[in-house]
Amino acid sequence: MKTVKIVFVGDSITAYGNWAAVIDFAEVLNFSVPGGSTDELFTAIPEILASKPDLISVLIGTNDFGNPEINREGSDVGARVIAIVNEFKAKLPSAKIILHTILPRGLEASGVDLRPRVIAANDYIKAHVPNDVELIDLWPIFVAPDGLSLADGFVKPDEPVLKLHLNEEGYREWITVLLPRLQRMVKSN
Repeated sequence: MKTVKIVFVGDSITAYGNWAAVIDFAEVLNFSVPGGSTDELFTAIPEILASKPDLISVLIGTNDFGNPEINREGSDVGARVIAIVNEFKAKLPSAKIILHTILPRGLEASGVDLRPRVIAANDYIKAHVPNDVELIDLWPIFVAPDGLSLADGFVKPDEPVLKLHLNEEGYREWITVLLPRLQRMVKSN
């Protein structure tokens, strides 16, 4: 029986997940890049495709906001995320894809509220996700009661303002949502 290969792609949020430790039913590769934006993921697509994944998990976009060199609008980021997914579908049509919405985040050090742009990106993603792509909406799972940032119980303790990266509890919550879907998709492979 062929070993199923699951590939994770994204930024530091995905890179810091210890996916291989909790996914024992498949080979796991993580192509995520801390600080990576949709630009870096577009560039990495050939390398990702060369790994011949059976399943691709995508969470990207938060670094497209707030970075003065990029600083994109929400719908632009959403469109870029969907373009990445469509590129995977076109070049590797047999691969199954799970797409995650962008996580909530806190205020920038400058006090800038990026929430409206993240919400716009997520709205675009939800409206344009292809029918054969599994969507996991992470926003309602992780948003704080203020509707602005990651809930305190899921945030790394050294990020009291930015509130961008998950702590261990955050990763446990994410895997609770993700794991059953991965298992179902692998079984149907």
